[in-house]
Amino acid sequence: MTSLAQTAQAGVSCRFNPTTGCLILSSGTGSVQLPPLWLRERSEAPDQLDHASHQRYFDPTRLPADLAITDAQPSAEGIALTFSDGHCWSFDPTMLGIEAGLLPDPLALPAPEAWTAANMELPIADWQTLDDPAKMRDLLAGFFRTGVVVLRGTPVEEDSLLQIARRFGPIRETNWGRLFNVRTEAAATDLAYTGRALTAHTDNPYRRSVPGIQFLHCLMNEATGGESTVVDGLAIAEALRAEAPGLFRVATTLPISYRYRSDSVDDRMDAPMLDIMPDGRLKHIRLSTRLDFPPAADPETLAAFFEARRRLAGLAADPAFEVSFKMRPGDCLMMDNHRTLHGRGAFAEDGRRFLQGCYIDHDGPECLYRVTTRRLFETGGSRVTAGAESS
Repeated sequence: MTSLAQTAQAGVSCRFNPTTGCLILSSGTGSVQLPPLWLRERSEAPDQLDHASHQRYFDPTRLPADLAITDAQPSAEGIALTFSDGHCWSFDPTMLGIEAGLLPDPLALPAPEAWTAANMELPIADWQTLDDPAKMRDLLAGFFRTGVVVLRGTPVEEDSLLQIARRFGPIRETNWGRLFNVRTEAAATDLAYTGRALTAHTDNPYRRSVPGIQFLHCLMNEATGGESTVVDGLAIAEALRAEAPGLFRVATTLPISYRYRSDSVDDRMDAPMLDIMPDGRLKHIRLSTRLDFPPAADPETLAAFFEARRRLAGLAADPAFEVSFKMRPGDCLMMDNHRTLHGRGAFAEDGRRFLQGCYIDHDGPECLYRVTTRRLFETGGSRVTAGAESS
């Protein structure tokens, strides 16, 4: 059996510093001081932690503010610490190193990698192989890197998407229902239910909590045209940042009103087109030019916004960023709706085109990845391959 600690590979040393009262943890990447309270609340002693739920039995806010380490001795696990409240526990330095960020976390999600049409081969996974935990983990690893994957060979019965999506997480129901049908309708409540071309966009930007992951499942596609398109929002955001920093700044700061209204719905959310994390990485892109309304800001700011939106939409339509393909029955497109833009070409009504869609939240695939990875480590099957097959 392989432990998670063994996968970290790099060594960690630790020593107690009586002057500061901290445990000093060191590795090849640096060192960190860990104070007594930080360590004490990470005790995994059976009387301190429920090992089924990993919830503490004790309330860490009730520990003494002046809690101290009174003794530190080598142990079989690494180092045994005694605290001033009388508790004693042996800590594994490697696990502390992972927890403190000195060592890579074996359960961390793969980092997103920007892609363009030139370096992207649409990731494809065989639905029939996903009972194999290694295949499932490889699919998820590829999905987290690219934000998109096509599941091939899925069932083609109507409503079977519920079965497919639930493999990855609970269905997120919206006013569109648990499932929505993407086909032409006489009284369409959305332009997606017509044969019109749809520019690259993200779904539901008007919600306070935008659905995280979208599935589009092809049941029939006999119409001429209607090729599906995907674009990496991370790549076009980085392109805008590089070529026009001022426009990028407006796109990340000006709150835009996103709205959807029908007879029974009036959803609205104010947010910037690009939501950026403190370290500068893209957290969320909202681009839906059918649904966005900027505020009555000053003319200079509005001019910058209109140009930023025009440029982002132009990048999303640029063949250099767009991957286009024809979905076939049994194909199921899985997309990160906070990152990946999708669209389609116009299609003729010379044949039936019928897709179904649904949403889940990010929690499902992220949890599935960690649990699957942990179990693979425990059974010795921890290797991660390059990801899903390429088309």
